[in-house]
Amino acid sequence: MKNNFHEFRSVGLLLTFIGGAVDLYTYTHYGAFASAQTGNLVLSISQAVNGEWSGTGQKLLSVLFFFLGVLTGKFMMRYFRLKGWAFWRLIILYGEAILFLLISFRSINSHPTLVTMAISFATAAQWISFDKINGRAYTSLFTTGNMKGLAAGLHDYVVTRDKAAFDTFMHYLLVVGAFVIGSICAAFSYRFFHEQGIFLVSILFFYLAISQTILVLKFYRSDYE
Repeated sequence: MKNNFHEFRSVGLLLTFIGGAVDLYTYTHYGAFASAQTGNLVLSISQAVNGEWSGTGQKLLSVLFFFLGVLTGKFMMRYFRLKGWAFWRLIILYGEAILFLLISFRSINSHPTLVTMAISFATAAQWISFDKINGRAYTSLFTTGNMKGLAAGLHDYVVTRDKAAFDTFMHYLLVVGAFVIGSICAAFSYRFFHEQGIFLVSILFFYLAISQTILVLKFYRSDYE
């Protein structure tokens, strides 16, 4: 029985759906992106020129903690591989589920800099840890690279009619679609539930973490049968 449950298409598309939802939510509610750090850098420079120092600081801290999250994710990956622990990614899924549950409370939600720093750190660690769907690269947090893959796959298929090119095109089409749908759902969730709309993300992470845990338990059970 395969143990690369984190590469299942359902996992990647759900994480990408969440990525679109989180970016929409954080920009709408806090004026900063959770993971699109190019946007944060450009906005921070624009605000700095206009003397808007609080907004500048918030976005630069988001960039810094995203950087630290990537480093942490890489260290975690190396550490757990050396230990031979195959299912350490569950730590990230449960951690994010709890994080977004806490963020749904007004007492925490009202601290924009703290929240964007925490989200940037957590999602960056997730990005490093969940970077493939069935062995094929993708990005769950932002969609520029996915759009490049989508366009390149379409071009290659139109020119060559190669099945592999078509599979690449469909792979990125699903990923980009999941991101867009996640953003749309987050926009409506925010419209009706305001800052508590982020609770949807917590539910999705708990669902993902629990479903992955069940697969892990089945995997170990099959080893003993």
